[in-house]
Amino acid sequence: MAGAGGPLRLREWLVAQIESGRYAGLRWEDAGKTLFRIPWKHAAKQGYQVRQDAALFRAWAIYKGKHLEGIDKEDPSTWKTRLRCALNKSADFCEVPERSQLDISNPYKVYRLLSDGAHDPDCWLHVRLFYRAELVREATALAAEGCSLSPRAATAAAERLLGPPPRVAQVRFPEPPASAHVLRRLLPHLERGVLLWVAPEGVFAKRLCQGRVYWRGPLAPHRAQPNKLERERTCQLLDTRRFLAELRAHLQDGRPEPEYQIRLCFGEEYPGPPDQPEDRLIMAHTPVLEGQEQCDPECSALRGGERESRAWEDEERRKRKPEAGRLGQWAF
Repeated sequence: MAGAGGPLRLREWLVAQIESGRYAGLRWEDAGKTLFRIPWKHAAKQGYQVRQDAALFRAWAIYKGKHLEGIDKEDPSTWKTRLRCALNKSADFCEVPERSQLDISNPYKVYRLLSDGAHDPDCWLHVRLFYRAELVREATALAAEGCSLSPRAATAAAERLLGPPPRVAQVRFPEPPASAHVLRRLLPHLERGVLLWVAPEGVFAKRLCQGRVYWRGPLAPHRAQPNKLERERTCQLLDTRRFLAELRAHLQDGRPEPEYQIRLCFGEEYPGPPDQPEDRLIMAHTPVLEGQEQCDPECSALRGGERESRAWEDEERRKRKPEAGRLGQWAF
């Protein structure tokens, strides 16, 4: 929150507008005030009225000094774009497209307001970085601060979202050997990297780099097809409430074990075609249970299984990887 008399963050400003009841259609979707809807009528739609349908977008433009009343030309499409971009770039919001209604007479979008405040410092992310099948870096990041996965130090964008160093843990891509030509050509496209963090609602990611990044995890919409992280947009990878419900069902009723592994693939579609190996050029594996028995005692039941799974994966990689394929001898 800004200090007295200081400018409000988008989070505080938008909550104040919802609570004011000043804008028709802008309201909370749930009693807990974690979901809210924003009227999203297109300017070309029949019955569109600038003063009503663009009122919130106009107010944000005025608040940010991007529109001067009586001087600047009315530009509702630009106002809307500015607020949409601000929502997408903020780590405080996550769009919930499955609850949005854009094809009705009074369309709206639904966003989730992510928890603001202290997180449990005993919960953390454990990141394992692979070049092909070889583990090249392993790091643990406190979930409250999140981490930046990139070839270089945290960008200004990362610092705005998750705080300046040392709050943002740096998981740096190691310098590949001179013979790894394809890998060396790929790294410059990943310079801004990916931000990864945990909130009480779950695990989130935001892609900042130009290079494409694909993921697999509990909330991935596709199982056999690639799931791309959209650039500059917060994406939820794991839902804490859903995970704990599935975990309780597993422990109490013998239901299937919940999925808790998250994988990021940089620069290549993942999963690839069936005739290609599972391992790609650059991958990050993030088991999200590491240390979470401190957050919820039930999570400790899966930690042993996660360790066994990790050991099995490492052994399988060693079996698949011929000696001549060691990282130092790559020639892509």
